[in-house]
Amino acid sequence: MSLDLKVVEEIAAELGITPAFVEKDWYSVQVLKAVAEHQSEAIETLFAGGTSLSKGYGLIQRFSEDLDFRCRYITSDSGNQNKKIRSAYRSSMVSCIQAIEHLDLDESKVAVASNYIKFPLGYLQQYAVHTPLRPNLEVEFSFTQPRLAPQRKPIQSLISTFTGGFPETEILCLSPIETGADKLSALTWRILRRKRSDPSDDPALIRHLHDLCALNSILEQEQALFIDAAHASFNGDQKAGKRETNAAFYPSLQSALVQLRGDALYRQEYQQFVDAMSYADDEDAISFDRAVASFEAMTALFET
Repeated sequence: MSLDLKVVEEIAAELGITPAFVEKDWYSVQVLKAVAEHQSEAIETLFAGGTSLSKGYGLIQRFSEDLDFRCRYITSDSGNQNKKIRSAYRSSMVSCIQAIEHLDLDESKVAVASNYIKFPLGYLQQYAVHTPLRPNLEVEFSFTQPRLAPQRKPIQSLISTFTGGFPETEILCLSPIETGADKLSALTWRILRRKRSDPSDDPALIRHLHDLCALNSILEQEQALFIDAAHASFNGDQKAGKRETNAAFYPSLQSALVQLRGDALYRQEYQQFVDAMSYADDEDAISFDRAVASFEAMTALFET
């Protein structure tokens, strides 16, 4: 199926966004459809990350250009057996995605490690890419095992939604509680480890602050579960050298909060991110002050 550019432009005009967002959303859903239909007897694939919160759960109102997945082993096997399972899964999944029309997966750019597979995915672009929008999709499959039960959710592109169509697919999604826990840990160590002078510096890390505030009501409903999941996520992150904060979770959260408040550039980066990526109405938009206040309240949950 090819895109109807007239429809793309009509939707973009109605939403007040660039057509490049609508185009990229459509290709993202084609990838999600292929992944959902991929068959594996050994691994169950869960849609994760910020995009699952927007496309799967409808809990955040922003665009995301990453497609993150968590791969759960269906049976418990030895480390050597799991290595074989990962290798077979990687080969079949890469072949599955390569078969999607108008997408370009360069196998030489597939990064493989013991606990993840990631790669950029090109697509046929009809529109100039909006400034903060990357010229490709970033796809990652993580073998970090999920802790909470997933939920199956329908996935629908903007084009299908606005033309009165049906969801293109449905897919298992990581629990939003677990995603929130991962985001709390990620925001904390990324702030504390950040060096803006580093060529790989990522100002978009501020997305985690935005998303945590959007998730606040959900996380409050499952507070004990969220606290346990956040501790587990932080402890897991601390095992990776580049993520170490050299402090326990609560003091790390406090230090991150101090930096958010004391570094004026974070407010600027946050506003630039929201202006570029959020499609929420003005009255629903999450301000920097509101997001920081929410983060402060979350931090207090971990005081012991």
